[in-house]
Amino acid sequence: MRIDILRKNILEAGADAALVTSEANVRYYSGFTGTGSQLLITPEKKLFFTDFRYTEHAQAETDFTVIETKSDERVKTIFEYARKEGIRRIGVDLESVPYCVFKQYLEQTDEDSIIDVSAQIFSQRCVKDEGEIELIARGAALNDEIFTHLCGVLKPGVSETDIKAEIIYYMLKRGADPAFDPIVASGRNSSLPHAVPSGRKAQAGDLVTMDYGSRFFGYCSDFTRTVALSHIDKEMQTVYDIVKRAGEAAFEALKGGAKARDVDAAARDMIAEAGYAEAFGHGLGHGVGLFIHEAPTLNHSSDEALKEGMIVTIEPGIYLKGRFGVRIEDLCVVTKDGFKNLTSAPRELIII
Repeated sequence: MRIDILRKNILEAGADAALVTSEANVRYYSGFTGTGSQLLITPEKKLFFTDFRYTEHAQAETDFTVIETKSDERVKTIFEYARKEGIRRIGVDLESVPYCVFKQYLEQTDEDSIIDVSAQIFSQRCVKDEGEIELIARGAALNDEIFTHLCGVLKPGVSETDIKAEIIYYMLKRGADPAFDPIVASGRNSSLPHAVPSGRKAQAGDLVTMDYGSRFFGYCSDFTRTVALSHIDKEMQTVYDIVKRAGEAAFEALKGGAKARDVDAAARDMIAEAGYAEAFGHGLGHGVGLFIHEAPTLNHSSDEALKEGMIVTIEPGIYLKGRFGVRIEDLCVVTKDGFKNLTSAPRELIII
């Protein structure tokens, strides 16, 4: 089915065949879990190009015709096969192609014969099928489990890097990989949306933001919660409550057919009305799949209409420079009339 949709899309884009190059896209269309391989998909054939390391691997995991080549001969071999199949214009996911490789393409064909089909591929990938949703939901469930574990570990004197290590270790023990490098930010570091965990030790009165995601069989998930240690002041509680309500406002707007910018606006307007407009500088959310960040993008300029089966994050935040920050992130499947939240961890402030 995925191959059929791709063939239709590339024909509409004016290409005769597709050259799929990125690791994620190769996996999406072939099921291959290795690296260093490319696909050539013509109207009649499905060809898989790899080297000696992965020949047997690819034969076991895919139903493609596997062609073994040396890496330094790969581009030449692919285009030779394309010419044998009568391919004149080839669609390529150029967003993942390094310039040095693109120059190799131009040694085999002219630039007008290469069509960028990255947008068509990303558009197809952003709507998840049942199997994809199941894998992402599995990651979301593990994220919740890890959060419960962390609430029992986190205390004054524990460092950000200690918590990061705990997150990664817990994932690996459960058969998952980190979808990205976990963020753990305590105290004033929590004002940094993408803080890098440091040796700073959490202290009583801190807010601690933990942002991480589990990945099963290539599919990512995403999760953030902010908790408090021992006690917090009135403004911290106020800011937390605003962020929580902003997420709830976004939930009200989230459904199939809704404009991504309108969902963003639902949360953004609430934060702005509370006087913190300048402290929410990033978009509300993003799609999640084989990439941790993929289409659609939920921000103030996105004109994209959300579709049933998309999986997106809802992650409003307020960041007060040099003081503290709060972010609460949920992972949601868009449905026809609303959404299903894959994240079940409490959204209320937890004081440890």
